[in-house]
Amino acid sequence: MAEIDSKTTLTSLLDKFKASVEHETWRNFNKNATNDFEFREGIQWSNTEIEELKRRGQPATVENEIHPIVERIRGQYASRKTRIIFKGRNVSSDESRADTLSALALHAQQQTGYEFEEADMFDDGQICGFGVLEAFITFEKDLSPKINLKAENPLNIFPDPNSKKYDWNEDADYICRAKWLSYNEALKRYPKYKSEMEGFINSNPVVNDSQTMEKNHLIDQRLKRIRIVEVWYKDWVQTRFAIAGGFGVKDITNIKRNELSELKRNFPDLRFHETTEPKMRVGIFCGETLLEDKASPYEHNLFPFVPYFVYRRKNGEPYSYVRLLKDSSMEINKRRSKALHLLNTNQAVFEEGAVADDFELKQEMAKPDGLIKYRKGFKFEINKNIDIAVSQVNLQSESKASIARISGVSDEAMARHSEVRSGIGLQRKQQMTGIIVSPIFSNLRRSRLMIGKLIYELIKQHYTEEKVYNVIDNLGKAKEVTLDAQTIQAIKEGIFDIIIEEAPDVTTIQEEQFMYLAELIKGLGIPPNIGIALLPIMLQLSNLKNKEEIIPMVEKLQQIPPEKPKTSLSLTWSELYPEEKAMFAQLMGLDQLAEFEMQMQREPKQLANKQNPDIEMAKTSADLNMKDEAHKMKMQHGYEAHQMKMGQQNEIFNRKMAMQNQQDMMDSEVENE
Repeated sequence: MAEIDSKTTLTSLLDKFKASVEHETWRNFNKNATNDFEFREGIQWSNTEIEELKRRGQPATVENEIHPIVERIRGQYASRKTRIIFKGRNVSSDESRADTLSALALHAQQQTGYEFEEADMFDDGQICGFGVLEAFITFEKDLSPKINLKAENPLNIFPDPNSKKYDWNEDADYICRAKWLSYNEALKRYPKYKSEMEGFINSNPVVNDSQTMEKNHLIDQRLKRIRIVEVWYKDWVQTRFAIAGGFGVKDITNIKRNELSELKRNFPDLRFHETTEPKMRVGIFCGETLLEDKASPYEHNLFPFVPYFVYRRKNGEPYSYVRLLKDSSMEINKRRSKALHLLNTNQAVFEEGAVADDFELKQEMAKPDGLIKYRKGFKFEINKNIDIAVSQVNLQSESKASIARISGVSDEAMARHSEVRSGIGLQRKQQMTGIIVSPIFSNLRRSRLMIGKLIYELIKQHYTEEKVYNVIDNLGKAKEVTLDAQTIQAIKEGIFDIIIEEAPDVTTIQEEQFMYLAELIKGLGIPPNIGIALLPIMLQLSNLKNKEEIIPMVEKLQQIPPEKPKTSLSLTWSELYPEEKAMFAQLMGLDQLAEFEMQMQREPKQLANKQNPDIEMAKTSADLNMKDEAHKMKMQHGYEAHQMKMGQQNEIFNRKMAMQNQQDMMDSEVENE
């Protein structure tokens, strides 16, 4: 019975793989994608064409116009740094847990080299239109889980050909991955199937149906290779639930009949609900041998592969810019080759008998200084083919111009010669290129959301132990993230939204505002203090990376420190210790005085006097003498002041008496008259 089930499972898996490989959509994609990679790498002539060119003596020139277009888009991708962050539904209580979850996702990306793996996936997408990233778990030596994010070769992936959604978790029934392994490597991975593998490799196609297996891309007898096929498929399972008040919701899919009857008696309002849900399984086979078939090791029931589609046809076949530019690129190479051939060859038209030796004529015509002799009276003409070569060059120029029109990547975007001279005009031209290729990055955002979802599910399943993680943030600073039991439980039970955080697109208007404000500050000669106040506005309008994190730092530095309170002190300088003098001198801004006092180390006056009694007695005697002298000077000064006052009063009295006598004499003369 087990053997029958195994054979049935193998047949089912083999049918799924054949359906993808032989389907027109993915058969054409693999053929076109292989050719796309060759064009990107400069292989733009087929072997048949090269042989024909050799026969003609015509050069197989390759001018790879596709390479710089792809590199330009890759450079634009590299300038956009993003981060997967999580937001809790309940902002007040889930904020710290969401930050922890975001830090864990960043840690997983840093540990697995995600930026490089995603770049490889993006590059595959730009070339053939389809890239793939795998998210899986491995375990370290201490059995701690590690989330891995690795780019997979898109030519190894064969999805359900009926899937048309971007997220193939929505409508795909299975995804196949087929890798060619050497015979020795396959034996090391699956040693117990050695006899079966030897039978496949050594089978005679005349005797059995190995030719059929080779036709379906399972065995390569010539190179001794075996293709291990891994099929992730959905096993749809019907689930029954019971719902009742005070009972809640319970899975009763596998419940026994007597237990169900008891539930009905205990809960009269018992209601039932049935649903069909997919359960992910994985099967692995080699040739006609089933190696494994088991439930998915992950609880998320999602495909571990994340697609990145640049463009897709209605039938689901991916394609990219390279596919669109191949015809123009082939035309450029063929016309260049033809023009060079025409310029390097000449055509001779002559009557029979005009030359003595045709072979000698060919040799002389091939030389730049050849001598051609023909008989007089016979017709002889040499055509240089210049007109035809010029027409080929003109058509080649038209083909080159079509490259920019088809791709939308203009000469301004490629930093080539342009008729536009204005800096703002060039920026607008480059901005138009960004608008044309914006769908590429919109699809990449969708893939990143799928990656974030897988990271979240893997964290929920495998991060079950308390641990401290070291994470490097966007500014290059290391910080510790503690995952405790409470946070683990909250992450498992909570609902978090996934957000792709990236530098916002800067529009042309913002760039013009930034340039205008910069020129305004420069032209008006605005003082430095006002310029510093405008710095946050400048940063907001700029293209600076991580500016949302830098602006709060600048605003914090701009805050004016509180003024120190003004104090009034009355003190005797000579009575202070050297340290006190230095401190007060620094507070007054007299740094040189503070340094002088610390160097001199002069003791306070009262301390110095106590240590020397003679000085104290001399000082006391000097003070008494100074007081006596001051008293004498005061007495002398008082006496002199008194004498001066008395002299002034006598002079005033004498003046008054003289004036009175003069008045009396005048009155007497009047009476006598």
